[in-house]
Amino acid sequence: MFIKVGLIGVSGYGRAHLNNLLNLVKKGVAEITAAVIINPEQVPDALQILGDMGTKIYPSTDAMFAELAGELDLVCIPTGIAFHEPMTIQALAAGANVLVEKPAAGTTAAVERMIEAEKKYGKFVAVGFQHTYAREIQFIKQYLLGQRLGKVRKIICAGIWPRTDQYYARNNWAGKMLAADGTPIYDSPINNAFAHYLNLELFFAGESFGKSAHAVSVEGKLYRARKTIETFDSCTVRFKTENDVEIVTMLTHTSAENVDPIIRIECEKGEVYWQVNGTWNIRSANGEVLYSGKVEAPHGDMFMDMVRKASGECVFCCPLSVAAEHTNCIEMLTKELEVTLLEDSVTCNQPDGQFVLDNVVDVFASCLKSGKLPCESGITWK
Repeated sequence: MFIKVGLIGVSGYGRAHLNNLLNLVKKGVAEITAAVIINPEQVPDALQILGDMGTKIYPSTDAMFAELAGELDLVCIPTGIAFHEPMTIQALAAGANVLVEKPAAGTTAAVERMIEAEKKYGKFVAVGFQHTYAREIQFIKQYLLGQRLGKVRKIICAGIWPRTDQYYARNNWAGKMLAADGTPIYDSPINNAFAHYLNLELFFAGESFGKSAHAVSVEGKLYRARKTIETFDSCTVRFKTENDVEIVTMLTHTSAENVDPIIRIECEKGEVYWQVNGTWNIRSANGEVLYSGKVEAPHGDMFMDMVRKASGECVFCCPLSVAAEHTNCIEMLTKELEVTLLEDSVTCNQPDGQFVLDNVVDVFASCLKSGKLPCESGITWK
């Protein structure tokens, strides 16, 4: 079990991919054969590490694939959303399997084109929704499918991660509807930082292990506190799925306090609780804890699963068909919900430009328990 890997980018989130690949190198199961680096003057440490390993450095994907077509087992694409589709198809055409960052692409049409390319070239595309690779997530999904808690009725998620001016200034597409070339990206909390958790809700609601539920309707509110963005920085929405599960999702970057995302799954005969960086448990209808554990960082599992799958093992890796259901939700809310520009309900007196939405921590905590949206609980932000 050994693979040759190409990495596109080593700065931004690319550094996380580099670090995880270095762990695979230490384990003796992978070689970083090539890396595309367009900003070498900004990443001297990464260049040194890769140079010492004998990694070939290229100024573009065109240059890398022209020389190494057919020689790479896996290409990692931790780039901006607009590049996911073209780079994935380019890598597949060059004979490589792909790990592409989330979301898979900006539109379902783009994801469908990626799926067609995957079939055409006979390689796999895995999406970096890392929590779907976590062993406790896979255990919970299998447990739900076993019907020991009965039917899944409602899945509620709430998450609060503050984001300052620096976050929105980190690139030229943060908070944008479209990339500079016109490619749809719809960057927002639910399509970027928190995208993992809507994806998990849909995954848990799916009727088979490798499938996510398909949303058919959406209602709720989108809010914009930061006037310099085009999309929104808070959302409280409910999706209804084809298999009649409610997906309630409440996310915000507009707070001074941090509350890691929590997912609560209401079933006919019990409940599931899971929190990022915290714990998880499965409880019966009478509150008895049937299973529980600590939520570990999932990245190690994800990258090792890439090695196993690229080596020919039959192992689950988040497919484009799962990621497409997340993108379907993004398209739906973008089309059907208007953004409310917040004036009275937010403050911004922090030097780092952090906006704060009135009482959002308490409101989200209450709604997480009730399963209701804030607007259904009498909360009106304006």
